[in-house]
Amino acid sequence: DLIFQANYKEASEVLHSTNNFPEFTGRICPAPCQESCTLNIDDQPVAIKTIECAIIDKAWEQGWVKPQIPENKTGKKVAIVGSGPAGMAAAQQLARAGHNVTLFEKNAKIGGLLRYGIPDFKMEKHLIDRRHLQMEQEGVVIRTNIEVGITVSMKELDQNFDAIVLSGGAEEPRDLPVPGRNHKGVHFAMDFLTQQNRRVSGEELGKVKEISAKDKHVVVIGGGDTGSDCVGTSFRQGATTVTQLEIMS
Repeated sequence: DLIFQANYKEASEVLHSTNNFPEFTGRICPAPCQESCTLNIDDQPVAIKTIECAIIDKAWEQGWVKPQIPENKTGKKVAIVGSGPAGMAAAQQLARAGHNVTLFEKNAKIGGLLRYGIPDFKMEKHLIDRRHLQMEQEGVVIRTNIEVGITVSMKELDQNFDAIVLSGGAEEPRDLPVPGRNHKGVHFAMDFLTQQNRRVSGEELGKVKEISAKDKHVVVIGGGDTGSDCVGTSFRQGATTVTQLEIMS
């Protein structure tokens, strides 16, 4: 309704009241809310995802998205382990509540699978970088290349912080235990996608074996978002052919 009235500024405030990062969801959420919109019964549903994206892009363009620095500090210290969207949102909300927040991330940059799993053709990473800057301006201390349990122990966190938030991602891939699984050239999607994202952002790949679809005949098993990301990435790397297999009809 606010967009219908061309009231973008208030729409941005309402949107941010329940969503820390609408520029992420407005681009990559599968938007089940649109399918369940009651207008879908006999008309076109409201394009909620597109509206979200338009609101937040306008808000950044107009300079309405500013650091929200708390007036009072609680003196409490909170450690957040993992900087995917859950860790980022928790860090921002707790900092705005006046706590001293430190966000720990094992990779070189924050964002979790937003940064390392989702290709740039779906979501460019400067969108994460500007939120990183906003969070630092709000007082969040961001420590990258720190793997809790290896670089720093849980005991140290327990001793130095009043509370710990565990917001690590689900990085265990779902395997397919079928004959031929161990053949050469069979890879997990996330190994393929994260490597490409590091390549695009200019990060070092380290000692991992490089995976490339260039000049290859590629088969993608799975037809969901991750599968489509692998299809798009394979074509961009110069695959000869790409075939996608999906269990559903």
